[in-house]
Amino acid sequence: MYVTLEPCSMCAGAIIQARIKKVYIGAMDEKTGACGSVLNILQDYPFNHFVEIETGIQKEECEKEMKQFFKNLRKMKKT
Repeated sequence: MYVTLEPCSMCAGAIIQARIKKVYIGAMDEKTGACGSVLNILQDYPFNHFVEIETGIQKEECEKEMKQFFKNLRKMKKT
């Protein structure tokens, strides 16, 4: 699975339940990330499924995309 932003704890749980083998993460989420930033639900707990993680995939592009999305969202809310 390829993701722009590091999954939260609820999404990490869904990844385990879906038996996804590997997650490729673009940008890490230092506030609510659950795949290495704040927690590592995919690897630090003895679940019946182990998920490989690879981070930093097109990191700069992902961060830029996320910043632009939320900038546009704030702009739309003002109008």
